Formats: sequence, C-alpha cells, structure tokens
Amino acid sequence: MTAWLFSGQLSEHAGMGSDLLGSSAEARALLALTSERCGFDLGSAMADSARVGDNRAAQPGVFLVSVLAARELVRRGVRPAAIAGYSLGNYAALVAAGAVSYDDALTVLLAVTETVERMEIRGGMAAVIGIPAAAVEETCARLRAEGAPVWIGNVNAATQLVLTGSEAGIDGALSALSPRALKVIRLPMTWPIHSALMEPVADSVRPVVARCASIAAPSVPLYAGHRAERIDSAEAVADLLARQIALPSRWKETVETMFAGGHRDFLEVGPGETLSRMLRWIVREGRCRPAGTIAAIEEIARGG
Repeated sequence: MTAWLFSGQLSEHAGMGSDLLGSSAEARALLALTSERCGFDLGSAMADSARVGDNRAAQPGVFLVSVLAARELVRRGVRPAAIAGYSLGNYAALVAAGAVSYDDALTVLLAVTETVERMEIRGGMAAVIGIPAAAVEETCARLRAEGAPVWIGNVNAATQLVLTGSEAGIDGALSALSPRALKVIRLPMTWPIHSALMEPVADSVRPVVARCASIAAPSVPLYAGHRAERIDSAEAVADLLARQIALPSRWKETVETMFAGGHRDFLEVGPGETLSRMLRWIVREGRCRPAGTIAAIEEIARGG
C-alpha cells in the first residue's frame, strides 16, 4: 500500500481535474455543490488561466480535484496506508482519512477565505533555495524586530524554504538573502499563509470548526504537517482545521517521519507534481508518483 500526499496551493493550473470532473454523476454533483457554495461556476473558473490562480478559485478547486482523485483511487481498489496534506492539502487529506466530511471541510475553507477578505489581510510569500534555515531565520528575526514581520512558513527541504509575511518583510528578506541564495522566487500569493499575521483568521474560524459535527478521529494514519507527527483524535483534527492557516508547515520533518515509519512509496493526490519533485529533496530512497488524472490513476491501479 502507498502513502498519500495531498497537493497544496500553486499546484493549480487551467484545466486541472477536467477528466475527473466529468467522470461520474457523483463528481458532477460535487462540482455543482461546490460551485453553489462558492457562489460562482467553479468549473469555468478552473478552466480559465486568468481566473484559476485567484485564491477564491484555486483553493476550492484544488480541494475538489484532490478529493475526486482520492475517490477515484479508492473506486479502483487503491487505498492509502497513511495520509498527509501539504498546506491547503490538509483539507482533502482530512476528508480522505475519514476525519471530516467534504461539506464541513468546504465550510471551513470558505470561512477562511471570507475572513481573510473581510479582515483585509494581505502579504506575500517567497521561496528561498540554498541557505540553511538557521541563517534565514536570523534575517527574519532582524526584520521582525525592525517592524517588517516575516517568518519561515514552510520547510520543504533542508535548504528549500518558503517565507511568509508582510510585503515589507518579504521585500527585506529577499534583498538580504538573494546574494547568498542559489535562487529566490517571489510566489504569486497575496495571503501570508502559515504566519502569525493569520492568527486572527484562525481565531475567527474556531467557532465554525466547533460546529462541524462530522469531525472524528482519522480512520487512516494521518500526519499533520504543522506538528510533523501522526494525529489520532477528533480534538487534534479540529485543531488542524482551525489553525493550519496560521502555523508553519514542517513538511520536511513530516515526510521524514512517515519514511521512518516504513513508508517508501507515495502518491501525490491532486493536481500537479510539486510534491513528487519535492520528495526527492527530502528522502532520495522514496518514490512519489502523481495521481491527479484518470490516466495516472488507471496506471497506478494496474500496478504501474
């Protein structure tokens, strides 16, 4: 059996999940439900290169495609030995692990979006490659002390980090780190996800999570990226749902923990191949295959 890793934001692309969206009456119904809850035609937005990257389309779109891919895998007899979600991928991971219903997870996801927009929280994110985390944190700490908040939001590999924070903080960090880095990449993100700037959002969403009656202990081993360890209670699931938007993602440690637990074969469930490439930076002995299209899922189900 394989371990499943669920894709995060920036894995979205125009046309993602097009084969899955029309694959069954269930898929079409789930798209219709999600579109209704979003307040616009999500299928059209996902097919439009000018709209698919917008947070309001990207987040529910990646979530929907990831859940449909997971259900298609199960329908073809492929089941997970363990599950983890990368950032936004936590929503689909929780659904696949039987820890929350699709409808409740969507409710929380949309509540986060509404809250960020209502609070007018803005910032940015950037990837920094080639500098150890300790050195990057020194720069971030200096900038925070100077009133330009910025943090390490994602540790994707030993020297592959994602910064998050205010625009001033991101600008200052990139200015200071660019001469020493192998590469820096300003990411097309307007929210400072996985930063303390999102804590008011997490606080606001807690009552929404408390009303989610479907929350339960995972039925499949589930690893939480903000803790880099397995969680096994309904309370831990609720905490992940409410707080993951504001807490750093310890992805490198999460994958290493899964690897130490015996998992060697992984599937990236959702659009894109970001996690498949990233795994090679973390554990070279592991294998991760994309499972975001019907063709890829058919091959996996055949034992390919």
